[in-house]
Amino acid sequence: MAQYGIMEKKWVWMLLLGVVFMTLGFAGLMMLPLMTLSSVAVFGAFMLVGGILQVLHGLTKAKDWKSAGVHTLMGLVYVLAGIFTIENPILASATLTLLLGVSLIVIGTLRMGVAFQNKDVNQWPAMVFSGLLTVLLGLFIVLQWPWSSLWAIGLYVSVDLIMSGANFVAIALAAKTAGERSSPA
Repeated sequence: MAQYGIMEKKWVWMLLLGVVFMTLGFAGLMMLPLMTLSSVAVFGAFMLVGGILQVLHGLTKAKDWKSAGVHTLMGLVYVLAGIFTIENPILASATLTLLLGVSLIVIGTLRMGVAFQNKDVNQWPAMVFSGLLTVLLGLFIVLQWPWSSLWAIGLYVSVDLIMSGANFVAIALAAKTAGERSSPA
């Protein structure tokens, strides 16, 4: 039981977790606008709670700190952003989607620049291809904006759930196989 530890005996739980993640991801693909808006609303709730906690910390526990005012102000920005996001998840989704698209274009461009700086690396063409795909994905989002704000975030969350689930399934099956090999026959 060295490689996977207790997972070699309890692999079924990780397998089930993987199946649940994949099921949720595929369900999300069936309802991308709902997945997008619910993800944005949860993000807004996290910002709101985090901001409230930061404001409370700044006003009570850190009030004698030289940066307490700035700390409290940052918390207020989070509170306002959280309220804005929760009150208008469609506009927040549109804003975040546009930011995502532009970020992908910039990141993809920089990735290609790094690839061309590293032509001595065997895989530099793969790095260029990766950067090009990232730029194209960003352009796809930006050129379809604001309509892309109805599906882009939900698509990414859904695909991430599917990939995480597949990862859990693969680990569970590898742990099962390792457990079968290490068990006396």
